[in-house]
Parts: sequence; C-alpha cells; structure tokens
Amino acid sequence: MRLSPWLALLAVVLPLQAGAELRYAEATSPSSLNPFQVRDMPSLRAVELVYEGLVTPPEAGSVKPALASSWTVADDGLAVVFELQRGVTWHDGVAFSAADVAFTVAAGKDPRSVTSLRSQFSVFAGAVAEGSHRVRIRFARPVLNPLLYFDFKILPAHLFPGGFVGADADRIKAVGTGPYAFQEWSATGEIRLTANPAYYRKGQPGIDRVAATTVPDDNIRNELLRYGAVDLVPQVRPRDIPALEELSGVRLYPYSTLSYSFIGLNFRNPVLRNPLIRRALARGLNRSEMLRAHYGSRGTLISGPFPPASWAYNYDVGPWEYDAAAAASLLAEAGAEDTNGDGVLDLQGRPLSFRFVSLAQNEAQKAVVLDAQQQFKNLGIEVKVRFLEPMAWKKAVFEDHEFDLVLAEWTFDNNVNVYTLFHSTEAGPGMNNLGGYANPDVDRLLEESRAATDSEVLRTVYGELHRQLHQDLPYLFLWSLHRYAAVASRIDQVRLHPFYFFSYVGSWAER
Repeated sequence: MRLSPWLALLAVVLPLQAGAELRYAEATSPSSLNPFQVRDMPSLRAVELVYEGLVTPPEAGSVKPALASSWTVADDGLAVVFELQRGVTWHDGVAFSAADVAFTVAAGKDPRSVTSLRSQFSVFAGAVAEGSHRVRIRFARPVLNPLLYFDFKILPAHLFPGGFVGADADRIKAVGTGPYAFQEWSATGEIRLTANPAYYRKGQPGIDRVAATTVPDDNIRNELLRYGAVDLVPQVRPRDIPALEELSGVRLYPYSTLSYSFIGLNFRNPVLRNPLIRRALARGLNRSEMLRAHYGSRGTLISGPFPPASWAYNYDVGPWEYDAAAAASLLAEAGAEDTNGDGVLDLQGRPLSFRFVSLAQNEAQKAVVLDAQQQFKNLGIEVKVRFLEPMAWKKAVFEDHEFDLVLAEWTFDNNVNVYTLFHSTEAGPGMNNLGGYANPDVDRLLEESRAATDSEVLRTVYGELHRQLHQDLPYLFLWSLHRYAAVASRIDQVRLHPFYFFSYVGSWAER
C-alpha cells in the first residue's frame, strides 16, 4: 500500500502521540492567541480552548455560569455583581480572582490597550473587586439584556503589570483558565495544547491534547480527514458534503453561524464615494451564479448588514438583482466611458481600476475573487487582485487600508451588533469600519440602537438601518453560507457553538 504524500506531510506536521488527541486543520492560520486582539475565526476557535469568560458564550439569548458561579443584576439594570468560582487557577498556577476581572474591564477601556473590543468595553463604566471572589461591574448607560455583554474572555492581571494590553501581547505566552493549556506555537505554525490538570470542571476535558495546523488546500484537508491524519475540519466546502457523508469514519455536524460574506469598499477612494459606481458594482455582479458555482448553492443571498438567521434581518428588503445592462447604464451616468478603445472605462481622465485583496489560503475565496474580477472586467472595470497571507492581509485591510475592494466575512454573536462596522468614529487604524464609511443617518441609527432598552424598538431601528445600508452600499453584500464541520467518528459527545465553536469541547471524549 502506497503512502499518500499528503499523509506523509502531515506525519511531519502533526506527529501522533500516545493517548487521546484531537487534531484539527484550519484553512488559514490563527493570527493571535490573545482574546483582545482576535479578528479571525481560526484565532477565536483557538482562544476558546484556552480562555474563559464570566459566563458561557450566549446561545439562544441565554448564558450559564462559567468563571462566575452566580450573579445579581441591580434593579435599575446598571450593575451586575458576580460571585466567582472558587479554587480556579490560571494555567501557570496563580490563583484566579476578582482582581483579574476588574483588570480585564479596565484594560478593555484603557486607550493604551491594543484591542478590537474597545467598543464592546465602552458600555461599562468600570469594575470593582469586592474581595477575592466578588466583582461589581457597572454599566455606563442602560442596556437591553445586560448578561449578553459579558461574553469577553478574562485575562490574567499578573501578566500585564502595566495595566493594559499592548501591541506585544501576541508574544506573551497564552495563559488562561480553560480546559486546555498552551504548550507550543511552533515556527511551522502548529499550535499544541494539553489538558489542564487543575481544571475546575471535574472530569473535563475528556481528551488529553489538542493539536491545530494550517492546511490551506480544501482537497488536502479532506484527504487528511479521510485517512485519519486529522480528526476535525471546522468548516468544509458545501460541494464536498456528499463525498464526506459517504465516509464511515466521519460525521458531519451542521451549525448555524450568524455570518455573511461581503466585498468591502474603501471610501477613501473618491471614485467609490460615488453612489452610481457602487450601485453599478452591485448590479453587475451575478451573485446567484457565483453561489451556485463556488458553493453548490448551499447558502442564502443577502441584502444587508445582518445574517439572515438572526432576528435583526429585514426580510422586507430584497437583494440587488443582477442586471449587466443596468450596471453599464449606471457607469455611463457616472461619466465613465472607454476613451481609447482599450476595453477599460475611463473616469475623470483615469482608467476605472480597483485594487482587490483577499486571503491567499482559502481556495474558495480565491475562486470567488477571480470570478468577480472577470465579471467587473466585462463591465469595463479593471481589477488588480492581490492574494495575501493572513498577517499581510490584516495589515493591508485594517492598518494601512491599502485596498479598494476586499473579500471578507463577519461572524456575529447573539447580539449581531454592527456599530463598529459602520459608525464613522470606528474608522481608524485597527478598527472595524475598514472602509472608512461615514453616513450621518446611519450614525444616528447606530446610536439609537445603542440606547434602545426595548427589544421592539431595537428591531425597528435595525430594520431601518438594514434598509439604509442596502441602499447606500458600504459593502457589496454577498451571501450567508450553510456551515458544516466534519469530525472523526471516534470523537464522541460533540456539540458545537454556532459562533465560538469549541465552547463545549471539555465534554468531548474519545470513543
């Protein structure tokens, strides 16, 4: 029997060890293991294995105890007092206490901290430790469903003596209280974790070790799964589902993520500030055919900024329909014409040309980008594509803003809060309004959404926000995909969180 070269490769990447081990393969590499600086799903999944919050991640609008054993919400809703679990230690042996919770909230609000969560922490006025196992966290304003604001992970105060989380936090060893302790992040990109022997949930975790590696090619990931070289692929291509369903050693687990894909537009480019150009791009993209060709139609076209599985989605607003002739007419109305016969439209004396960036490690995304490039070329728009590795992509998009178009995806928790994505104050380096979008009416609606303390008021505000963003097109809204994870049948008691994925991994076990 001949050994597959793919399996030989993984034998080097993930050497097998005695004892129960969960080996999983991501399409792209995690960029950070610090909860404050996580932007991508591979990083979020890895963080979930190591760190914990006061309460479990929200699911179906409710939470359960985690590092907090119980809590009391003040009558006015402006404070929550948490009683903390006793006997919990950080992975380095230091005792967990209320001081760690107070530090985390303070660091999240500290302008010196480098974090993508600043807006989330802005809802808090502060936190005060009341002894070693009680902490009082105060809100800066009334909020709807206070407990849903505590899905952030707690950081160990003793590892951040300056009182904030600096840019070098990625280089600080990951130390949490979760079921798995960080062991190694090798030069070749493998992340190794080992079971936390002092974990406060008795009998957990049920698997001794976790090993993660990056395998960009979808076909190779599937083959590694087929032959047992990996045990888990968190997200499989929809078109691969029929073949994987036939494997006796693999089970497919559907999970409904609150996510959607989009092409973000950089409003720092004055051409893209022209609404006629944005609408031409939307009308000239055959998204239905792209969804069929690249994802087997296993997804839903969307019309606005919320995932269709969420309560916030406005179904009264339909997606833009594909109409190449209408797109050409909009471009002409904007003043674009081919003045020299080279097949590229000119606008204000310059070729109509855009820089399009995407991740290099996701084959399906690469195919989508190349398809969009050709469709825009058919309209007379030149698109120059750059495929970047994760860290270079993050820098180009969030720090340097060196793009005109970017293919990306947002995945939401239960709150589906889009404030940081579209508010004009969230447009600086490292912030989530990656395109520098600004619209006073949208700002007003986002501020109303923050102030809403009634669910029906919030639903009304979000419905109008959906309508306005559909019309204004800060993004070309694409689709929300149906998600499936593939897991080796030898792994039992598998339950997946729709957003955080590994939230229940402590109870997983080997058959």
